[in-house]
Amino acid sequence: MKLQNFENNVPHSILTRGEDYYENDLIENVEHEYPDKWSAEIEGSDYYHVEVELNGDDIVSWDCDCPYDYGDICKHVVAFLLYIRENRKDHPVTIENLPTPEQQEISDLLQYTGKKEIVDFLSKYAKEHQGFYQELESQFHPKKKNKLPKEHTKEIQKCFKARNSSYDRYGHSSEADDIADNLNVFIEKSRYLVNHDCPEEAASMLLQIIKNIGEEYEEFQDYDGSLGGVCQEASEILTGIIENNASGELLASMMDEIGVMIKNENYENYDLADLNGLLFLISLKTTDVESAIKIIDETLQVEPDSFRSGSLVISKIDLLKNAGRQEEVESVISQYLYLPEIRKIRLEKLIENKAYQEALPLIDEGIKLAEKENHPGTACDWKDQKLSIYQKTGQKENVIQLAENLFITGRDSMKYFHILKNTVPSDQWTSYLDNFLVLAEKSKQYIHAHVLAQIYIEEKYWDKLMDFYEKHMHLNKNYNSAESYEEHLKPLYPERILELYHSKIFDYAEMNMGRDHYQYIGRILKRMKTYPGGTKVVAEIVSQFRKIYSNRRAMMEELGGL
Repeated sequence: MKLQNFENNVPHSILTRGEDYYENDLIENVEHEYPDKWSAEIEGSDYYHVEVELNGDDIVSWDCDCPYDYGDICKHVVAFLLYIRENRKDHPVTIENLPTPEQQEISDLLQYTGKKEIVDFLSKYAKEHQGFYQELESQFHPKKKNKLPKEHTKEIQKCFKARNSSYDRYGHSSEADDIADNLNVFIEKSRYLVNHDCPEEAASMLLQIIKNIGEEYEEFQDYDGSLGGVCQEASEILTGIIENNASGELLASMMDEIGVMIKNENYENYDLADLNGLLFLISLKTTDVESAIKIIDETLQVEPDSFRSGSLVISKIDLLKNAGRQEEVESVISQYLYLPEIRKIRLEKLIENKAYQEALPLIDEGIKLAEKENHPGTACDWKDQKLSIYQKTGQKENVIQLAENLFITGRDSMKYFHILKNTVPSDQWTSYLDNFLVLAEKSKQYIHAHVLAQIYIEEKYWDKLMDFYEKHMHLNKNYNSAESYEEHLKPLYPERILELYHSKIFDYAEMNMGRDHYQYIGRILKRMKTYPGGTKVVAEIVSQFRKIYSNRRAMMEELGGL
């Protein structure tokens, strides 16, 4: 097959896709070795290594490590052949290109020697030889080399293309960790660039990291947050650049980049980077409040009531406050009062000014909106604010009524129980509590069992606690929540508890096998022996177990010490 007309031998669909790859400049790291061997990296769904060998115009061989297996030639090879044909003259191979034996020996030696050893040698040699140090500096120092800042886009994108991850015993892929490790190299490079007064190149690198993580994050399972951590670290370094040594031109460029990225909800959804904060900092440095507000407004037009709308509006409010535009602040608050975070800002101001009569209707409207949107947690938060106002203004009947409601529906039932106890007159407390507990126990709404148990303990309702214990006590080698109540009940009801253990342990032994379960049974039996008459009861149980489970050797071994 000839290079000049090889497309005559390529299926049309493969040729078309190869042409697209070539025209989109997806060919990198081209090498041309003696006598006429070519290699390159082709960017596709991954990075693929392609090799081609020529003899004049004859294509001797080709190879690509992509998974394509439906024909003799793939689109990556086609793209590379087109590149070679059009750019052959730019990659001449002459005898001078061949390494001398000495050069080849040096190359082999460097390949053999570890990176640390080379770095240590170069550091020592440069220190001792000023001329070598100056040459090294002129070639590689980011500030002193006479080149444009390096473009890192493709290098960083390539970090996301590697697919050689391993899996742990739970089936979790190491892919996100591997990507994070690769990106950390660029994080360290950016620190170096910042420390050597190259903020433009550092910012470009960091913005690219943040951009790629935000775009790709949902494709990877970031179990331990390593990839998110890299994004946060990049954001922190950018913060330092903005605060310390960014030019006006760089700040304007960063605002444009962040203005695009802020529309991606992944950054806030997964807590990857505080783009609102970066935008705010840039506007402070540039005094360009309008551009920052425009970016926020454009995002809010698309997301007027999303989970992150509140934080966007708060950022806008902060920008306006900092610019001294208080009338606009109030206008924005009124516009977005349907968002709980914004309603809270107005409420806090009213409470601060003790304008409680204005605050209560604001809260009631917030409760109605939350219930309409089926957000019970938000509704409870508003009720809690209302309860606080009732307490401040001494409205005891309203406090009791609302605390009763929040005891059932709120997040912290014991908090509202204690409010009730502190509000109901002490001489009425016992009768009130008895009636209240009857209603709470019969409530159709869920009350966590341990809440009632806590009340029984605090109020020394031991009969109720024992009834609760009998109902909820179960044996579990990992966790038994009822055990914590034994210390209160053991002195008062030892026979009932011992009998309860007796009935439960037979069921547990029947349902569970394995040494860890038998060890747990042993621990329970030892606990039972601490009760009056427990030694005799345990001896009878062990005797029965030896008859019933004589073929369970591990159990017999664990019962040996009893």
